[in-house]
Amino acid sequence: MDGETSVWKTGPFWLLMVVLALVAALIFMGVRYRDVTVGMEIVPKVMARKAAVLSALRVNIIKSVDSEKSAVMADTDEASIAFAEKSVREAETVEQDLRELSQLVEAYPSEKEVKLLQEFTGCWTEFRSIDRAVLEFAVQNSNLKAARFSFAAARDAMVLFEEALAKLMQGQEGGPICGLASQALAAALKIQILHAPHIASPNDEEMDGLEKNIQENGAMVRQSLNALQPMVSPDLQSTLRQAEAAYHEFANVTAKIIELSRQNTNIKSFELSLNRKRNITSQCEEILTSLQDAIQSRSFKATR
Repeated sequence: MDGETSVWKTGPFWLLMVVLALVAALIFMGVRYRDVTVGMEIVPKVMARKAAVLSALRVNIIKSVDSEKSAVMADTDEASIAFAEKSVREAETVEQDLRELSQLVEAYPSEKEVKLLQEFTGCWTEFRSIDRAVLEFAVQNSNLKAARFSFAAARDAMVLFEEALAKLMQGQEGGPICGLASQALAAALKIQILHAPHIASPNDEEMDGLEKNIQENGAMVRQSLNALQPMVSPDLQSTLRQAEAAYHEFANVTAKIIELSRQNTNIKSFELSLNRKRNITSQCEEILTSLQDAIQSRSFKATR
């Protein structure tokens, strides 16, 4: 009787334990199945989002580069500033895209994606550094401003100078007054012609030579005007003073042109954009292409 009682007591107990164990196993398997199922649903979404963000990032880089080039090529300060600000905003959008892409790579990482993302981050840092230099030069427009002074203020002063000298030469019939006035005008016109090559020159030594030529012709103008003083009749002294004032204004404008031209901000921004900026943009684009290939490859595997 005792043996039967023992069997009766232990039998159901172990049966209960087995049932509970089976239930626990089923619950565990269900949780694991649910986790795997959820993972299988999320991974393709993460990969798709990576691809979308990467695509947007590449587009925004192109927009930023285009706006930067427009800032470099713009012919007014207002346009340069507007395009520069637009380029900065687009670059900041790239920064936002990059942060989101980093989070997505971290959420579902691969060694290759992590490595390529690090390479791009370094490339992008250099890109932004060059970009800031390009845009800083572009909005200053020193060469453009120098050209405007040459084509406007300097030209206007030269017209007044020429008109005053023409009055001095009236009725002189090739005498010494005509010779000195013509000499002064020719030297001043040579200076005006030298404005353009100075503004366009990227070379300091070349600008030094041009400035030496300008100084020599400036000395010739003043020497000729001084020599005219005792030769000009009292009734034309005011006309001579007008010529002297006009040349003085022309010389001041020329000095301003040289100062602006020496800064060479348009040339510097153009050279940076054409060389270093283009090279770093190409490097960043190559890295992004490799990253896109890596993401697409994993996306294909995740959806199989």
